[in-house]
Amino acid sequence: MNNKRFLTIIVAGCFGLVLWLALGPMAGLARAEDGFFDSNGVKIYYVTEGEGEPVVLIHGWMADSSMWGRDQQGNTKLDSSVGFKLIAFDCRGHGKSDKPHDQKQYGTEMAADVVRLLDHLHLDKAHLVGYSSGAFIAGKVAATYPERVLSVVYAGQAPVIAEVMKRGDFSEVESFARAVENGDLGSYLIDITPADRPKPTREQAEAVAKYLYGGKDVIAFATSGRSFPDLAVTVADLEKCQAPVLFIRGENESQHVKSKIKTARELLGRGEIKVIPGGDHITTLIQPEFTTSLLDFLRHGHLQ
Repeated sequence: MNNKRFLTIIVAGCFGLVLWLALGPMAGLARAEDGFFDSNGVKIYYVTEGEGEPVVLIHGWMADSSMWGRDQQGNTKLDSSVGFKLIAFDCRGHGKSDKPHDQKQYGTEMAADVVRLLDHLHLDKAHLVGYSSGAFIAGKVAATYPERVLSVVYAGQAPVIAEVMKRGDFSEVESFARAVENGDLGSYLIDITPADRPKPTREQAEAVAKYLYGGKDVIAFATSGRSFPDLAVTVADLEKCQAPVLFIRGENESQHVKSKIKTARELLGRGEIKVIPGGDHITTLIQPEFTTSLLDFLRHGHLQ
């Protein structure tokens, strides 16, 4: 099998892997301001652009703030012309931010980072946009700090709701963490290859693992992922935040994510579900309709 083709297959099967690995690098973010701030002893990197109501963009597991780049038509989600103060940051354990190896430094601390970032920027409230596991963080912020939230967009995932959380919800994260402990990420990539895709050889898997994870702090990735259950919130907690809610998913998203979003919407009893035609977990973010729907919601509190 062609190694490039295999890379695309593997990344498409992974939960929240860096999007540009499958689709080509996204354009760099325009940086009106970037820097670091101290979040309870952990250095967090952030970038902002534009003026207007603040929008905090929260990336997914094993990604970083650069995922908020350009879509297929060249429109960037960090564009000063959209009328918002757009803020992206590298979650702890990712990108340019510090990467602690203590699980206690993740979970609820990842949600607290968002509020501390707002404090650092002297902002009272913000819209939250979380993609993939970024939706877990957005949900925890909304439930814990409702007074700081203008609206919430859960994209490519739903918040972790305690009443319906299952043991197997984070099995892929645990599989990755065990592979890190065993020093065998090639086997992990083989294990997560979708059933309808051809299995790679050991040689191919090891080559792709080196490409994906070489130079990355995989212990920090594993540690942060294992903290996801700590981001669980109850329905009652979520109801404390009455800000507008939008769910966005791709038409071809996994059944697991579709089910989680549907259940969250039913339990909350409010919020629209926007389906992006042709999008899956990897490609939804770069579809032009994702950007237009996101901005429509942020401007009006609902889809027009």
